[in-house]
Amino acid sequence: MPSNIARRRLLLLAAGGGLALGLPPLTGTVQAAAEALTEASADAGSTHPWIYTDASEKGALTAKITGGGWAQSSYERIKADIEPLADRHSSDPEWILSRMSMYRKEGQRYTQVYVKKQNFDYGEGDAPVPTLRFDATRGWNSNKNPPLEKRLAYSEDGSMVNQDGVTVPYAQTGHMIRLNNQEILDLAQRSAFLHWITGEEKYAAFASDIYWQWLLGVYYMKPMLDPTKSLGGAGGYEPGGICGYYDYEVIHDPMGGQAAVVYDFLYEYLDAHPHPHAGQIGKGLKELSTEVFKRFIDIGLVRGGATGNWNINGFACILPAILALDPDSGYADGKGRDHYLAYYTTTTTQYHTALPDILTEYDKVTGLWHESPLYSFGTVGSLLDFAVPVARQGTDTIADNDMLRRAALAIGPWLDARGNTVVFGDGRGGSPGYTAFERLLTYYTKTGDTEHAAQVAEVLGNAIEAGQYTRDSLALLDILVGVDLPTAGTTTSDVRTAYSPHHRHITMKNKNDVVSGLMATVYGGYNGDDHLNPNGLAIQLYGQGWALSPNCKSYESYTSADYVYSKGPAGANTIVPGYTHGPVTVNAMEPPPPADSFVNTTQISAYAQFTDVTADEKRRQVAIIRTSDTTGYYVDVFRSDQDDNDYIHHNLGHRLTLADAEGRALDLAAADDLGTMVPAYTYFKNPVAAPHDGDLRATWTVDASDANPRIDMRMWMLGQEGRTVYRVDGPGTTINTNVTPNAVNRAPETTPTLIVRQRSNNAATAPFVSVFEPAADGARTVKEVTRLGGSSMFTALRVRSDGTGELRDRVEYVLSSTDGEAHAPRRSLDFTGTFGVVSTNNGRLGYLYLGSGRDLRHRDHRITADGDKDVSAGLARSRDELRYSASAGVRVTLPCEGPAHRARIAYETKGGFLFADTTADPAAGTVTGRLPAGHDVRIKVVTPKRS
Repeated sequence: MPSNIARRRLLLLAAGGGLALGLPPLTGTVQAAAEALTEASADAGSTHPWIYTDASEKGALTAKITGGGWAQSSYERIKADIEPLADRHSSDPEWILSRMSMYRKEGQRYTQVYVKKQNFDYGEGDAPVPTLRFDATRGWNSNKNPPLEKRLAYSEDGSMVNQDGVTVPYAQTGHMIRLNNQEILDLAQRSAFLHWITGEEKYAAFASDIYWQWLLGVYYMKPMLDPTKSLGGAGGYEPGGICGYYDYEVIHDPMGGQAAVVYDFLYEYLDAHPHPHAGQIGKGLKELSTEVFKRFIDIGLVRGGATGNWNINGFACILPAILALDPDSGYADGKGRDHYLAYYTTTTTQYHTALPDILTEYDKVTGLWHESPLYSFGTVGSLLDFAVPVARQGTDTIADNDMLRRAALAIGPWLDARGNTVVFGDGRGGSPGYTAFERLLTYYTKTGDTEHAAQVAEVLGNAIEAGQYTRDSLALLDILVGVDLPTAGTTTSDVRTAYSPHHRHITMKNKNDVVSGLMATVYGGYNGDDHLNPNGLAIQLYGQGWALSPNCKSYESYTSADYVYSKGPAGANTIVPGYTHGPVTVNAMEPPPPADSFVNTTQISAYAQFTDVTADEKRRQVAIIRTSDTTGYYVDVFRSDQDDNDYIHHNLGHRLTLADAEGRALDLAAADDLGTMVPAYTYFKNPVAAPHDGDLRATWTVDASDANPRIDMRMWMLGQEGRTVYRVDGPGTTINTNVTPNAVNRAPETTPTLIVRQRSNNAATAPFVSVFEPAADGARTVKEVTRLGGSSMFTALRVRSDGTGELRDRVEYVLSSTDGEAHAPRRSLDFTGTFGVVSTNNGRLGYLYLGSGRDLRHRDHRITADGDKDVSAGLARSRDELRYSASAGVRVTLPCEGPAHRARIAYETKGGFLFADTTADPAAGTVTGRLPAGHDVRIKVVTPKRS
């Protein structure tokens, strides 16, 4: 039983006593700001609704939803969902009410529940009406709610029917209880809105009955108590910890806010049609509702996290409840919506950070939130959602906060060609949600800022064009505040590289369309901070717009046993053992983002780019090489300063075949044991293996379907001594249906995974060197990958492609080094640097790409740094025209057809061609010009005629 002190605290809480929960009083300048806000909003909110709209806007809203287009189609979808339920309710009101999860059994209509070890322990008390049931546990599990039609009616013991039609006991329901009640409140929200628009009573009756049952069921239920302090608080009603009113986590406690929206739209009807029990206890609609809303608010303001996504998600749960309250003058304690709203707009406490301080959590350079993508983009979407109703109360949170726009637009580099977010940390990919852009479009349109409106409209348009977003079925808030999309063409992003030092994450792209786009990510690990994972030095590779070589994320929740696999290196594409988390050093990157930018602003080559990253004992160079408008491949040179290493690579596929350099299948045999390189190896099943020191060819195949072509990822890996090759079945890639083609490798399916084990052969000097080519419908173009020789610190590859056009007899010489010394793998090649590529067609130079270094030569074409520092530079031939790019001054050597001693190199400027300082080598028939930094500059050799 609660102590007398706890009982007194509960009484204060029920009365809306924020100070009883540790909220500081508003004093000084904060009080002045609150009073100014009260004055500004004095005329707003005198008649419900007022949170998201009001009576003065009803005519325009009605015209919008009857005028065709996105608003009408979205409205009609809401109506199609609600109308059958409202019609049924007219003759069978118990149908929906019986599906709300309640403590229904007389004698067990609990008014107080107790938590132990983050689970429901027991309840006590008996209310005069059924009380709203709590979830059985904090932990998630695989049980989910089926459609409403299949849910149990009048469940007295809390059991629920899951998605498979199996009745599971209360203790195993996970979050089914809460999500069931939230869904029913959402139906009431939409029905209340329909009543406000149409005036039809059937919508009001449906929403009203749900609201009253919920309100009274909560009114009699005290917030849960946690005597064992398993949720981090004091165990009672004191501030601190994570426990909400109706959930174990305050960030999953939104029902007070949901109910507030019903209350707002349906106020007049609710007031005119009170529940009989309310009359019996002598309490009116406003008194009951205010008391319950304030309980959610008061708890929400002193629980959860003061920073990060917990802070913002906590505000998301309670902000509608705050805004549903009357002005401060309507309450004896002076604590109405203006009082509470100040805790979001101006006043930071030890429990929650207000907006001015929230915005400092965004990186000033990248615009990114400090957590993983799932949380990063959810936060800015929420803040822009908040901006809509808060502005109605007199505070514009966007006008002076350009960081909100920049944070929304920062999502672009972290989207693949299909509009799915990159996967790393505690995030599963998929659509980021486009709420933030919708809200910004509304704001900029209404404030007449056409430039910024066009900018965010472009993002929405591109997403619609890619099939990732539609405006035909938007949500209620979108209908209320959304505006038409300006008629403007879509564009394709030209971002090649994006780097977030905080996230230790690099994105590389070459084109951004589904069919021809190439994309790779390279990232380091964190030990659990900011929902980032200790995943090793990892990569993901893309093809056909999909993350074909993914970081596996198939766990149900953070409490699932297999979370250790998904968050760790075994679930990523990396080398174990060794580095899992810690700082990374970017040794070189091209094209590099400027120091004050998230993305690159220039590029050396349209065909090549790379990044070189060190993390403890590991060093990884990853490159994208484009071979035509539609084809290309990836190069991965992975060094690990350990004698024993396992190279792990997951890839989507229905199957994985392994062969030698000649295409002969490896003789794989069942392997008894993978060893214990990392504990999560226990999640790999059905291992087969073969010793194999030679070159390896691996092919993952995703079978074709009506919606997607067959997709192959072909891998060539150069051989090394001491290797054993394993094929294993890894856990599923995802639990989502939209991040792999036709949901292939979705849990509980497995993911075909390659492990290349190298023993007693240090991988710092004997690296794992691989080429990956994604191809659709079997249209592979890479025909051969061979080693050109090299040394312990230098690797040279010859990659031969063939096909039509640019692919005809195409060869790239890929050069990778970690020692900075001069190397000559062939008589026709010289290289000093970190990474370089020479591309030829029919033996004729296509381009030189010195990603980072001092010198690169192919026959009589050469680029050399004109100074003592490494440069990034390129020389490319287009038809008979030559162009160069360079990050700093370079010397370019070109063949000369005429007398070399009379020839000069000229380069183009805005004012015409200028002659470079040129020297000649008559014996070699070449000339060398000193050229300034520049990008895509035309150059030529000029030989004056004799006079």
